[in-house]
Amino acid sequence: MTRTVTMAPARRLITVLAGVLGADWTMSASTDWPIVVTHEAADRQLTVYPDRGNNRIVFIVGPADDEDDFARQRFGKYTPDLTGHDTIDGWLAEGDLEAVADALAVILERLTEQPLPERAVRTHPVETAREHLAQHARELAAHASHFAASLIWAQPVADDAQRLVGLAQTLAHTATRVDELRGIKHTRR
Repeated sequence: MTRTVTMAPARRLITVLAGVLGADWTMSASTDWPIVVTHEAADRQLTVYPDRGNNRIVFIVGPADDEDDFARQRFGKYTPDLTGHDTIDGWLAEGDLEAVADALAVILERLTEQPLPERAVRTHPVETAREHLAQHARELAAHASHFAASLIWAQPVADDAQRLVGLAQTLAHTATRVDELRGIKHTRR
């Protein structure tokens, strides 16, 4: 019995993105979500991940030097035709990604060619802490989605679980800091 080894869904999308974006962008070496692609000369970072709840792909472009600056990020999305596939993960694993390269090129060109919003001046620590909390929550959600997909696809999950524990602890610490800055006191358990 021969087993066909297929490319990981993230790696398949990276291959298509490399063709769309060109050589100026440095592709992620990881085969996990989120995909992170950088353009050093333009000081830009592109983050790509599947939005499993809405069966679409999300694109976020922001400054490479400050990925936590949400006010300077631009967002895009692509919702593929999932005909023949039950989920976005199934489409990413087995769908014809080359067939949507032109549509992705239009989205990415608009997203990467637009200037980023000017850097927001933050004067209040609560605002800064809330932005960090949102970043931690987004990262936790992306890794939780990857963890769930690994369970479904019967892939190893122990390392992902440990990563989730670390992210959850960071999220809890940041949330506590936000509450403290807001004047909300918590009793430690």
